[in-house]
Amino acid sequence: MNFVNRFRDWDDVEEYEAGSIIYSEQDSADVMYLVLSGEVELTLRGESIGHEKKGGMLGEMAMISSATRNAQATAVRKTRLARLNKQQFKEVVAQDPEFSLQVMNVLANRLRAVDQFISTRQTKQA
Repeated sequence: MNFVNRFRDWDDVEEYEAGSIIYSEQDSADVMYLVLSGEVELTLRGESIGHEKKGGMLGEMAMISSATRNAQATAVRKTRLARLNKQQFKEVVAQDPEFSLQVMNVLANRLRAVDQFISTRQTKQA
């Protein structure tokens, strides 16, 4: 499901030029983002683990655990992101429970990508 329309008029929007780092591994994690336009590459230790385009989410783990970032997010081309802190996230989920299901789906897919990353690295080292 595409939630871009819900965030079209969102107050907290950030723009990044191509090549700009949105966040790096080990940065503090207290917000998540929804891609309104553009594309973001997620990398783990310099290796790509996925891309998020319009309607995609990144930094979603920050809504569950305020630890540090596990990956780096870099704008592939000019990108607009809606920024949500934990309170905003809770409000959106209360208004639209489907949104939380979408976040869980993203988390599950991200876990699969990291599992694949680990498996590939182990194969290369063997």
